[in-house]
Amino acid sequence: MRVAVDERDGHLQLSIEDDGIGGADPARGSGLVGLRDRVEALGGTIEVTSVTGDGTLVVARLPVRPA
Repeated sequence: MRVAVDERDGHLQLSIEDDGIGGADPARGSGLVGLRDRVEALGGTIEVTSVTGDGTLVVARLPVRPA
C-alpha cells in the first residue's frame, strides 16, 4: 500500500494505492459512495481507478482554506 499527501494549486491531494485484486465498484456496496459524499460535502473531488486484477487507486482533492 502507498499513501501520499501533497498540496497542489490550493488543494490537499490524498493518493491511496494498493496492489490488491482491484474491481472496486460503488454499485456493489463497496463504501465508495459514502466516501464520495463526504469528500464532495467538503467541496472536493475523488477519483477511483480500480481495474480487476490490477489494484485500486483513490485520489481525493480537498480545498485548503485559510485558518
